[in-house]
Amino acid sequence: MEDRTIGRNGSSSRKGSFRLGLGMDGKKDHTVVELGSIDTQRLLLSNGEREKKLQPLTNTLSPRQMKSLYALCDTILPSVDHFVDTSDESVTKFYQISASMTGTPERFGCMISEKLKHPLTGLLKFVLWLLSTWFGTLIFCGMGCFSTQFPFIHTYPDLPLQKRQQIMRSWSLSYLRHFRMLFRTIKLLTLLIFFTQIDESEDNVAWKAIGYCGPDPEFKARLKSHFLDGTSKGGQEDKEDEDAEEVIGPLYKGLVHLNYPRDITADALKRLGFPVSVIRQKHKAAANLSSPSLVIQCDAVVVGSGSGGGVIAGVLAKAGYKVLVLEKGGYSARNNLSLLEGPTMDQMYLNGGLVASDDMGVFILSGSTVGGGSAINWSACIKTPQHVCKEWSDKHGLELFESELYREALNAVCEKMEVQSEIEDEGFNNAILRKGCQEMGYPVSNIPRNSASDHYCGWCCMGCKDGRKKGTSETWLVDLVKSGNGAILPGCEAIKVLHKKKEGRDRKIARGVAFEFEYKGTKDICVVESKVTIVACGALSTPALLKKSGLRNQNIGRNLHLHPVAMAWGYFPDAPESEVWPEAYKKSYEGGIMTAMSTVVAEFEQSGYGAVIQTPSLHPGMFSIVTPWTSGIDIRDRMRKFSRTAHIFALARDQGSGTVKAPDRISYKPAGVDEENLKKGIEKVLRILAAAGAEEIGTHHNKGRTLNVKQVRYHEFEKFVKEESSRSLTDLTTPLCSAHQMGSCRMGSNPKQSAVNQTGETWEVEGLYVADTSVFPTALGVNPMVTVQAIAYCTAQSVVEVLRRKRTK
Repeated sequence: MEDRTIGRNGSSSRKGSFRLGLGMDGKKDHTVVELGSIDTQRLLLSNGEREKKLQPLTNTLSPRQMKSLYALCDTILPSVDHFVDTSDESVTKFYQISASMTGTPERFGCMISEKLKHPLTGLLKFVLWLLSTWFGTLIFCGMGCFSTQFPFIHTYPDLPLQKRQQIMRSWSLSYLRHFRMLFRTIKLLTLLIFFTQIDESEDNVAWKAIGYCGPDPEFKARLKSHFLDGTSKGGQEDKEDEDAEEVIGPLYKGLVHLNYPRDITADALKRLGFPVSVIRQKHKAAANLSSPSLVIQCDAVVVGSGSGGGVIAGVLAKAGYKVLVLEKGGYSARNNLSLLEGPTMDQMYLNGGLVASDDMGVFILSGSTVGGGSAINWSACIKTPQHVCKEWSDKHGLELFESELYREALNAVCEKMEVQSEIEDEGFNNAILRKGCQEMGYPVSNIPRNSASDHYCGWCCMGCKDGRKKGTSETWLVDLVKSGNGAILPGCEAIKVLHKKKEGRDRKIARGVAFEFEYKGTKDICVVESKVTIVACGALSTPALLKKSGLRNQNIGRNLHLHPVAMAWGYFPDAPESEVWPEAYKKSYEGGIMTAMSTVVAEFEQSGYGAVIQTPSLHPGMFSIVTPWTSGIDIRDRMRKFSRTAHIFALARDQGSGTVKAPDRISYKPAGVDEENLKKGIEKVLRILAAAGAEEIGTHHNKGRTLNVKQVRYHEFEKFVKEESSRSLTDLTTPLCSAHQMGSCRMGSNPKQSAVNQTGETWEVEGLYVADTSVFPTALGVNPMVTVQAIAYCTAQSVVEVLRRKRTK
């Protein structure tokens, strides 16, 4: 019998002869190390993720800056004593507690100091200092800081709450862009931190009052049953393998973590069939590109494990080639998922989920974990629309997209992901979208998903608790591991693609990748030597890697499309019982995230550039940052309605574009036609919500206007809809949102207009391929997972042919 302890999130620790994920065929002779007293909890998260999570961040802000930050946070969320009487103690506490009482300003300060990567972070720190001075407050607050009492001009922290809130509202409505940016930043981070922070019991002071249950109760109950009730005992080796796979997921035998001594790592890779050289550093010198700590050889190295990298890695490994996958993010095992919004954003999203354009105009979500975006996306699996295939073929000279190969690829990836369109029970948001469209006579259809018809789970944006959502870590990467030809290295960041000039060749030839990882608190560097190199870091990270590697094509980093999203909301109270719709038990955060879609303003049959209407996944943190703020009591009143407030969004196929130098250096502006399409979408969304039976509706405009639909006449409703849907999107309280990034290394027929050819190979470096959404020639207009997987599948066929030729030489 093994010794076992339970971690804070219900994860298992075992002591014994666990295989470290190093063996491929399950035989005992592949056990590399008897762990003995090594806690196997560390194996559940890569690169010491558990230890990193427990390490407190450092706050480097000065006392003056923190004084301003305390005042700003307590302006957004002050203590409120006067509200509607209630006998519910949790509601009373929710209103009476302020941001500073929960430690929100301290967490905010740590975030600014260590986590927030944005070009204007330094300016934000300077503004915090300025607001602690009378002259800085005068600049930012104008006449609002004057008083008839000495010292006559007060600093922002010394102003009374009412004045501070008036000033905050004036910033949100200001004609000066930087004032609006300041308001957006303070509001967004204060609310996000407040509603996602957890105590030792993994609870939040606001959750009960707003009707939120926290992590999926079914998941927590299953963990308790699995670990405490002894449902996974057994002693046979095959049973141990099944148990390990259930706990850790199907990739555990192919994962090689680098937070162990080099010899153990090298031995692990050798047993997986990869030739490895360990370079001994003289005089304990730090590893560098010319003297890396390890040199690993393989047929193909793939940078990234998402919908592009995962597919190409699985296809190549199954074809018999040795494939090494490098993933910047960690590996979140099924039963080690927290299903908590804050920790998940920190562990599974790029830059902790804090990515925004340089003007804070667009808030961007992007996956950074084993499985990439497919691990945390919303399950939608829509094939490339025919009008898009035709456009890419005719206007961009890419015959691939109207070829039999591409049609086969679309079918192959959908079959692999087990895509289907049936729904047994529809969640809150989607039921409202469907009913509203039916009442209005708008087209509405089922969204194909890579999950089963009974997969009623609203937490899939935080990882799939049971593996029933078929992302790459449950499909293509499983092929890689089961083939015996691959390994996945989490926690590794590629820093340079290596290439060389060869006589008689016009182009340079790729020869591998250098990557870095953290080992014992310091950066270590390794080199992978490969016959082909595939970069699949995503549209925000791929351009930076290619540029750091010396590629100069002018299209790298340009033509970035983001599918900008604008939302509206409707409140459906849960009383009286006889009139409840949707059913009282349904909550806004539960159920399949995307099951219904309308193309009422999509223009698929006309220009091809319109907007589709879908529903988002919004847990309390994300819900709060898109909700309008006008005062401390107003935001609490709105959050009290959280569990019965439906959000529906319009997603534009954007003609506007931007540039990306790195994930923290993004410039983007939608075109005028994109804004008009979003406005048309918002008009339809408001009508859909009202037709579905919403009591109250509104948008995210900074004035926070709402309309009680059931208490107004028709002409009042029409006036509200037209006014709210015609407002400039730059006046929104919050930025536009984006969960799709594409086009920053676009595919084309010549190097003047594109970065890669239609096989995915770069124009500048032979044997260097790009296989992610950055190769899209234009914005797609629908959820991109199937399209990027199909393109990667086709690119993989080209790479297989190249490797076959190299093998026969």
